[in-house]
Amino acid sequence: MWVMDTCAPRPANFDSYEPILTCDPQHLPTERVAFNQASHARVELVSADKRLEAAMVGYSMLTMLAYVDDAGPFDAFLALKVDGNFITLALHKGMSRDDIVHELRRCLPLGYEAATREGSLSEVLMVNILRPAENPDPELHFLSTDPGQQFKWMGRNKLRIEGRATRGQSIRSHLEMFVEGYRVRLPLGGGDFPITTAKRLRDALPKKYSALIELPMTAGGDVIVTIRRRG
Repeated sequence: MWVMDTCAPRPANFDSYEPILTCDPQHLPTERVAFNQASHARVELVSADKRLEAAMVGYSMLTMLAYVDDAGPFDAFLALKVDGNFITLALHKGMSRDDIVHELRRCLPLGYEAATREGSLSEVLMVNILRPAENPDPELHFLSTDPGQQFKWMGRNKLRIEGRATRGQSIRSHLEMFVEGYRVRLPLGGGDFPITTAKRLRDALPKKYSALIELPMTAGGDVIVTIRRRG
């Protein structure tokens, strides 16, 4: 159920040009918990060539030799389970310490990181596997009814505004934007340039968000708007 945001009451003399802010209480984000660093992944050692001397310290730190010993086959394989995802590293005798770390990073699930521990001995690797950091940017969804002024998706929290809003329409066109449970309905003024619409959109956002407006290169040109959380 959508309700009016009590932090942004409608003015007494309501005009159709004024934006409307509503929210869905069931989908409003809870307060985020900030971490100083990415959380550690749960890593299991499935199998490893014995020459690597691989072992787990705790549930996220992998220790192993930083080279493949000359004794035995040219190739050496290491299989891990990272938060339930199986990965296999294909190593060989010609690899250096940096090559092995690069291969581990290449094989990790998307967004995961391998952080080598400072002070590791030259012949021993100590690597922490980290989960992807939480994306701090809000995700935008929007639609517009104006045939002249275009709104184009540029990324998770970014859009481009192009062209002037159409004049002389029998029904005023509008932009409708959804941001984490909030809905911003912004009526568009006939003839408004992108910079004007961008500033009105910025002013219509809930107080917990800010908007960075990249100014146009030429008068009346396109602008890019980036929505961010405050604080």
